[in-house]
Amino acid sequence: MHLTAALVIAEGLASLGILRGAPESLVETGAVGLFFPHGVGHLVGLGVRDAGGVLAERRDDPPPYPNLRIDLPLAPGMVVTVEPGVYFVPALLEDPERRSRYADQVDWDRIEQMLEFGGIRIEDNVLITDGGHEVITADVPLLAD
Repeated sequence: MHLTAALVIAEGLASLGILRGAPESLVETGAVGLFFPHGVGHLVGLGVRDAGGVLAERRDDPPPYPNLRIDLPLAPGMVVTVEPGVYFVPALLEDPERRSRYADQVDWDRIEQMLEFGGIRIEDNVLITDGGHEVITADVPLLAD
């Protein structure tokens, strides 16, 4: 799920001219991680962010898996969030090392114009069922300013 979200975000950022290159290479090199620096979701249970779990620790793995909070096969009865987000984080985007590393993949002039944008994340809560899944937040109305 995380890899699919990263590819979709890379494709979208490339279509906007923020990133340059094929989505697969933008994910592989970690360029998309400048804007999608977290995992796609986490388990939901007794707490809003219930304990996650991993089959193998990946905290220091290279892209495309940044700090995943859940890396388990999904099973019926689990509830997970699906919350991809795009952020313009000055601490990441103003870092000289990152600017050098991704010089050919990021339109840094465009980034300068967008640093104050902040970001956006859309979250759904999904129940894993025997036959697939149910988006349990599907009927929650979207809020607008």
